[in-house]
Amino acid sequence: MSIRQSALTAATALVFAVGVLAPAMPASAEPRTASPAALELSESALSARAPAGAELHCALDIGSAEAPRAKVPEPVCFSSVDEVDRYLEERSAAVGSRSLAAGSVAAASVAVGRIYKDINKGGSSLTFWGSSGCDGATFGFPSLSSSWNTSVSSIIGLNGCWATGYLATSYGGSRMNCMPYCSALGSYNDRIKSLVFRPKGTLG
Repeated sequence: MSIRQSALTAATALVFAVGVLAPAMPASAEPRTASPAALELSESALSARAPAGAELHCALDIGSAEAPRAKVPEPVCFSSVDEVDRYLEERSAAVGSRSLAAGSVAAASVAVGRIYKDINKGGSSLTFWGSSGCDGATFGFPSLSSSWNTSVSSIIGLNGCWATGYLATSYGGSRMNCMPYCSALGSYNDRIKSLVFRPKGTLG
């Protein structure tokens, strides 16, 4: 089982600062802080995508445990979670068609988890997706930006992933496990500072 890390500094105001991917690590190792953010999507660029005060639902490509990247692409944002899901489905279909024509194996677009600004999957959201789920891989995000680390109110692990939210950066402090869904975070509300999506059945 390999651990894939990404330094995610995600915000909206929604501003996202997307960080460098850390090298893969053995599953027995505790996730460590990855490199500082290297790619930023400005607040003005994001706010231009939606009216002031409107919900923004974004999808962030985190790659796979087997194929780390030097940088993470910009998140793709929509006005609803349904549009995010359709985007991932359509992307998988398009990649599959190209791979079939080329005689190669397609890389799916698999969501591993999602965080929300409000309880019960409410408000703006960020979906983490890659070419594989959590079968044999753990995806860690050692920091969230000042916007997200004061506003995560519900978390869900998707496609065989459970989630763990931590009260400190770099997976420190108290933690809450979502198996796979936390509709509300209680005393952890608006206090999650780092995040891990891990295989179903494993706890932080």
